[in-house]
Amino acid sequence: MKFLTTLSLATLPFFGMAQSIEPQVIASAGEHFDNGTTQLSWTLGEVMIDTYDNGTNILTQGFHQTELTVTSVEETLANIRLNLYPNPTSELLNIELGNNEADITLQLFDMGGKLIHSDKIEAYQTKYVLPMNKVATGNYLVRMQSVDGKMNTTHKVVKMGVAQ
Repeated sequence: MKFLTTLSLATLPFFGMAQSIEPQVIASAGEHFDNGTTQLSWTLGEVMIDTYDNGTNILTQGFHQTELTVTSVEETLANIRLNLYPNPTSELLNIELGNNEADITLQLFDMGGKLIHSDKIEAYQTKYVLPMNKVATGNYLVRMQSVDGKMNTTHKVVKMGVAQ
């Protein structure tokens, strides 16, 4: 009897069935196409995302994901102090800078994305005056990027009409 029990316990793992879990997406619509060289997968209706990790298993819900890859990004943003005033403005926009160790490209866009004005602020320059008296009344975006990539910022500026 012991021999049969030992024999069955030793051979059972070779004939048993294992369980596997494949990634699944639950969405209101979706499809997967594969022609041997190219794959196309899409889903519709995933309105929530969340990830659960218990140390052994990871469950990520929302947004169709074919492969989960974790990437770390090291931030090397500069500690540039920036002050734009007055906002709203009617004539001039003063820009005060501190700790800018690289040249900065300044661009003024209208809300349609059209470039209105472009200039360069030199490294270590502490003040810049943006002339707003030649643009129409409305909302604008001031985008500032340093050439070393450590600064990339966009600010909304309102141009008001001059009272008569």
